[in-house]
Amino acid sequence: MIAKEFRMIRQISGVSLIGLTLSLSTPAQAGTISGPADLGTAVSAQIACAGIFVTGRAEADVLRDDVHALAPFTKAVTLSVDRKDRIVTASAPGAATRTALYRSGAGCTLLTDTVRREVLESQTAKLKPMKMRPSTPWPMGDARATSPGPKIDAAALEKAVNDAFVEQNKDGYPDTRAIVVVQGGRIVAEQYAPGFDQNSRLLGWSASKSIAGTLVGLLVDDGVLKLDAPAPVPEWQAKGDPRRAITLRQLLTMSSGLRFVESYEPGNDSIRMLFSAPDMAALAASLPLDKAPGSAWSYSSGTTNILSAIVTRATGGSLDEVTRFARKRLFEPAGMTSIVVEPDEAGVPVGSSYAYATARDWARFGLLYLNNGVTGKKRVLSRSWVDFVRTPTKAAPRPVYGGQFWLNLGDDEGDKRRIFRDLPRDTFMAMGHNHQIVAVVPSRDAVIVRLGWTPEGQTFDFNKYLSRILAALAPPTTQP
Repeated sequence: MIAKEFRMIRQISGVSLIGLTLSLSTPAQAGTISGPADLGTAVSAQIACAGIFVTGRAEADVLRDDVHALAPFTKAVTLSVDRKDRIVTASAPGAATRTALYRSGAGCTLLTDTVRREVLESQTAKLKPMKMRPSTPWPMGDARATSPGPKIDAAALEKAVNDAFVEQNKDGYPDTRAIVVVQGGRIVAEQYAPGFDQNSRLLGWSASKSIAGTLVGLLVDDGVLKLDAPAPVPEWQAKGDPRRAITLRQLLTMSSGLRFVESYEPGNDSIRMLFSAPDMAALAASLPLDKAPGSAWSYSSGTTNILSAIVTRATGGSLDEVTRFARKRLFEPAGMTSIVVEPDEAGVPVGSSYAYATARDWARFGLLYLNNGVTGKKRVLSRSWVDFVRTPTKAAPRPVYGGQFWLNLGDDEGDKRRIFRDLPRDTFMAMGHNHQIVAVVPSRDAVIVRLGWTPEGQTFDFNKYLSRILAALAPPTTQP
């Protein structure tokens, strides 16, 4: 049952590319996805650009361990890197050549040849990277970050973490790339694959959705947005448009009723949005209703990008302004100074998929929620918002999803209906493709981060590895 459930979660929690094969079709123009080969060059340009310019890895390592390992239809891709012009171009036989542009402070953006380069550069002209604070004590900085507690079984914890590397990383391939375990506010375990360290920014894929949702939460806390008011989406405001009834709550809980095909096959909404659309939120917002708002649950990356556009408009309408808002209100107060959420050509952060941060910063994000919205002595999020994201949406057939977070609650049929049977019921998670997870476990006062690049057709057993880690931690001091 758990394996079956996880296959379902894998398909809908990130970019699922299983089942596609390389096609030697006539090359298409940039922005057109006519088959798997075109998809291969598009996704390869995006992730390779970030791997090289955002994470700072060697081109050969990115090509071998990220691009060629991603899916069968990326194995024929070759890369061309222009470091002076900050672009990465991906090519393959029979495929459209695709290019991604790196901009300091914003990361990489896949180009569709519909927006001029000077316009893209103007979006980030004022953006500068955030300043790291390595000498500041954890969690705001990295000084004295690791300190195992006295009640932890140190040997068992070391083995549990190490197993997640040794058992996964065969023949030198860095499948598991980073694990950070926090308990009692301290880092109690931390490990990296060769070639990665505490300064490596790693992709969260759909774990990014939880960050996008949190930015909405800040505006809800401010009173700028209201959960149960109609969502402020310009495309839906015409008189008689049934989408005018969609609320912000319904967008956050994936129960808007909007049509969005999440399966990642050429021609589907997800592919058109991520790899063909210069304005991803506009494409998602243009889609019609499939169901009455609030009546059904359907996982949708398009929904999250609509939310990202709402945040962008509410904070001034530009990439510079939304980035400054995110930094001032979330990233800097939480100590997340490495994070970059890459934008589309319209200057809207791609909240569904493209957040890069160090493993420690992903852990800081989890710690913010573990501490009910407080970091240090500063309240960043309201307690009511934290409660909201952990509350299951009534539209879902099972209690697996809240407000842009996954939930591990069981139901009347028992604990086997949980996503991860051996993790506590109160666990809630940001999860993404290639088996990324930020697991927040209040009953154990713990956060567990696993970041990696598990290839298509393989798996990382969250239930096994995370339950082993939890078993080695200090026991709970209070009832959950």
